[in-house]
Amino acid sequence: MKSVFAIFIIIGLWHFSWSSPLDSLKVNEPASVLIIPYMPAMHLSDADYDISDGSQMEMPILRSRLRKGLLKALNKQFAEVYNVRGFNNDFVNDDNRDLDLLYHTLLFEGDSVYPLKNPSRFAIKDTMPVKKGTVKRKPEVQYMNVGIYDAMLIPDLSKKYNANYIIFLNEIDIKTHFDDCLNLALKIYRRDLKVHYSIFDKTGKQIYGDVAVSHFGSNTNDVNEIISENFPAISDYILKSFDRAVK
Repeated sequence: MKSVFAIFIIIGLWHFSWSSPLDSLKVNEPASVLIIPYMPAMHLSDADYDISDGSQMEMPILRSRLRKGLLKALNKQFAEVYNVRGFNNDFVNDDNRDLDLLYHTLLFEGDSVYPLKNPSRFAIKDTMPVKKGTVKRKPEVQYMNVGIYDAMLIPDLSKKYNANYIIFLNEIDIKTHFDDCLNLALKIYRRDLKVHYSIFDKTGKQIYGDVAVSHFGSNTNDVNEIISENFPAISDYILKSFDRAVK
């Protein structure tokens, strides 16, 4: 009887010695993140006609390309550090019922950016280095925040996609500053590309909200060039603010 008892102890110790590292790996796993693309209606731009013409692309296709390009850039940036969840990781399917249902539960309203709400924790800085001939932006006072009708929406999404955090892309703005001429002879003006976003934990508590901003000239009207030159910097800004928010 004693020998049988001893065998059980040995087996138990052997199991513990192998299970502990696995448990520690789970504890130390990177956080999982689900990024929700902005509603197509939340695309605001005074430059679409120029970009559509310069890209030789119909307006709806252009807007879809920008939306998908932003999400792809964000997923790529976040995947280097975190586990990226999603409908397909590069998702933005044209026929995605989950997104349609989700969008119907959202409302949007102006709010103060979190760097101004808590400046001691969230330092304010520009997305991109200031280039020669451009004007460094002032810190955003407000941004377009997202509100949610259904209190269980985020917990349910988190459970379904096994996500620790959910990032909502609320709005994208492209604005031409005709009062800020980069090249008077060629009539090139500064454009701002802004992405408004909000970060929630899996319980539904908002932990951050801000605007990522990138600048480019009005002579840049190829959509692929706009994506490649601006979305990596936008994604980097959002990633760094996420790092600060989850600490």
